[in-house]
Amino acid sequence: MRLLAWIDGRVVEASELRLQNPYVMQRIHTLENVAYNVDAHIEVLRRESERLFGFASVICAKDVQRIIGRLIELSHVTCSLSVPVVMRLDSSASLTFEVEKPTFGCGGYLRAKRAPGVLLTMDSPKSVAQTSVSVALDAMADCEVQHLGGGVAVWVDSVDKLISRPWNPIFVFYKGAWFTPVECCSVEYNVVADAIKSVGQQLYVRDIPVSALELVDEVFVADIMGLTSLASIKKHKLLSSMTTRIASVVEPKI
Repeated sequence: MRLLAWIDGRVVEASELRLQNPYVMQRIHTLENVAYNVDAHIEVLRRESERLFGFASVICAKDVQRIIGRLIELSHVTCSLSVPVVMRLDSSASLTFEVEKPTFGCGGYLRAKRAPGVLLTMDSPKSVAQTSVSVALDAMADCEVQHLGGGVAVWVDSVDKLISRPWNPIFVFYKGAWFTPVECCSVEYNVVADAIKSVGQQLYVRDIPVSALELVDEVFVADIMGLTSLASIKKHKLLSSMTTRIASVVEPKI
C-alpha cells in the first residue's frame, strides 16, 4: 500500500505533500473506489473558499471522482474497506487530494471503541468546512484530552453550552428523541440527519447546557467515516443502543 496525493495534476507520495498556505478542506468517504456525496462536498468547499479567499475551484464532480478513483487504484489500498480522501484548496488556488489510511469499517459504521467524553471550553467554529486553523485547533483539543487521561473532546462554550462542529457534529438522545445544538450545512451533519429520519425518529435543534449531559441517555459524535458513541460524561454512564440503530442505516451502505 502506497498512500498517494494529487497536486494540480501531479501524483506524488503523500509524505511529499507540503501544506504551506492556509486552506479549506473536505474529507470524502470512499468505498469500492467510489467517492460519496461529491457534489455536496464541492459546494461546501466552494462556498467557504469564496468567503475566506475570494475565489472557488471550478472542478466538477466527474473530475473529482476520476482523480480519487485513480489515486486509490495507484495506492493499492483495499477496496473492501472505506478509505478517506482529503480534498484541499489553498489560498494560492492550489487544489490537492490526499489518500489516508483505510478505516476498519465498510461504509458508515459505529466504532467499536467507546471512550469517555471530556469537556473542553472552546470557541465555536466560524466555518462549515475544515480549515488549516480548525485542523490545528482540533489537534490541540485532542492533545489536551489525552493529557487529561484520554477520551473524546466534547466542546462547550464560555456559558457552558454544547458546541457542535460541522465536520464533527454531536447528537444526544433523551426521552425518545435526538437533539443537537445547531443545524449545519455540512455533509457530515446531513448524513446523520437523514439516518435519524430514516429510522422514524425525531431530531430537534436546541441549545444543550452542560448540565443536561448528565441526564441524557446517549451521546455520539460523527465524522465523514462513521459514528463514535461516548461511554460517559463526567460520572454519568451512557448507553449506545439507539446510536447503534442510527449507525445501521447511516450512508454509505453496500
